[in-house]
Amino acid sequence: MRHAQQGLSFSLGLLFVMLASASTAARADDWSVSGFATLGVGKTVSGVKQDYYGFKCPCYIANYPDVGVYRDSLSLKPDSRAGVQVIYRPSDALSFTGQLTGHAANDMKPTLDWAYASWNLNESLTLQAGRKRLPLFGYSDFFHVGYAYPWIRPPGDLYGWQIVAYNGANLQYRKSIGSLSISANVWAGSESDKDNRMLGQIYYGDKVEEKWKGIVGGFVELSNDWGSLRMVAMTSKVDRFLGTGASRSVNKDGVKQNFYGITGNVDHGNFVLRSEINRFVRPDSPKDIYNIFFLGGGYRFGDWLPMLTYSRFTEDFKDDPTANEKHNTWIATLRWDFRSDTALKFQYDIFKDKSAFPFMGNAKAIAVSLDHVF
Repeated sequence: MRHAQQGLSFSLGLLFVMLASASTAARADDWSVSGFATLGVGKTVSGVKQDYYGFKCPCYIANYPDVGVYRDSLSLKPDSRAGVQVIYRPSDALSFTGQLTGHAANDMKPTLDWAYASWNLNESLTLQAGRKRLPLFGYSDFFHVGYAYPWIRPPGDLYGWQIVAYNGANLQYRKSIGSLSISANVWAGSESDKDNRMLGQIYYGDKVEEKWKGIVGGFVELSNDWGSLRMVAMTSKVDRFLGTGASRSVNKDGVKQNFYGITGNVDHGNFVLRSEINRFVRPDSPKDIYNIFFLGGGYRFGDWLPMLTYSRFTEDFKDDPTANEKHNTWIATLRWDFRSDTALKFQYDIFKDKSAFPFMGNAKAIAVSLDHVF
C-alpha cells in the first residue's frame, strides 16, 4: 500500500509539473490551453467501524461520482485530480472544445469530460453539439476545478449523482441589460454507463449499467456584480441493470425522473453566501422523491475566507420506507488565496447518517488541498 501511495504521489507531482509547463505551449491565435489541478490529502478521524461493500470503515464519501472515500489513514485519492482543456477556434463563429481529467480515485485514468463543437449564431445565441457535463447543479460545469469554489469539494449530499454528463446538443443564450446578465441554456441528449462505479461500489456491491435517455432540460441564470440566481429543470427516463451474465437483472426499465433546482449566491463586500436546493422525483410507482439542499456563509479577511456550510439529503421512498437514505453534513472550511492562481484550503466534515438501512454510518473527516489553475 505504501509503494502504491508513493507511486501515486509521484504521478500527481509529475502531472502538476506538466500542467504548469503546458501553459507555455499552443501560442497560436486559434488555439488555447488551460488546466487545473488539486492535490488533496485527508482521513477520517472518527466514525462507525464496519465493513461496507468491501470498505473498511470508518468511511467518509468525499467524492460520490468517482468513489473517493476517506478512511482512517491518510490518503491522496479522494480529492486529488488534474485536467487539461484545449479549445481550437478556426473562425470567429466556430470552435471545438475538449477536456481530459484524471482522478486519483480512479488511478489517474483520463476521462473525457468535454468534447463538443460550438457555433455562434449571433451575438447572443450559441449552438453546441457533442459531449458535455450535465448542467444540473450550480457547480456542475466546473465540479472538478477546485479553485473555482470555497470548499475542497462541493457538498457531497448534493453533488453525488451517478450520471454527470450527456451526449447531445444544446442552445445557449446570453444577454446583458445594464448591470444585469442573463444566461439561459436548453439541452437534449442521452448517456449510457456500462459500469457505473458510484452505483456499483457504494450502493449495490455489484456491476451496474445505467442509461439515461430522452434527457431534456433547461436553466435560466440572472446575475449582477453582487449575486446570482439560477433555476433549472430536467426530465429523462432511466434504465438500470444489475449484475453480469446469467445473474444480470433489470432494476429499472424506462422509469421517468424529473429534476428541479435553484441556486442562489451572494458576494457583497466581504460577505459570502452560497446556497442550493434540489428536488428529484420519480413520479410513477414505485414513487421515489429526493429533497436536497445546502446553505453556507462566510466572511473574507483579506486573502482568507472562513466558511461554515450545512447540507442535507433526504429520500422519501413511498413503497418501502426501510430503503430511505438520509444524511446531513456540517462543513467548516478555511481558504487562503496566497497567489492569484493558487489556493490552500483546510476542511473539517461532520457527517451524520440517518438512513433507514445500514449505510456508511456517522463519520468525521479532515482534509487539506492545494488548488491551482492556469
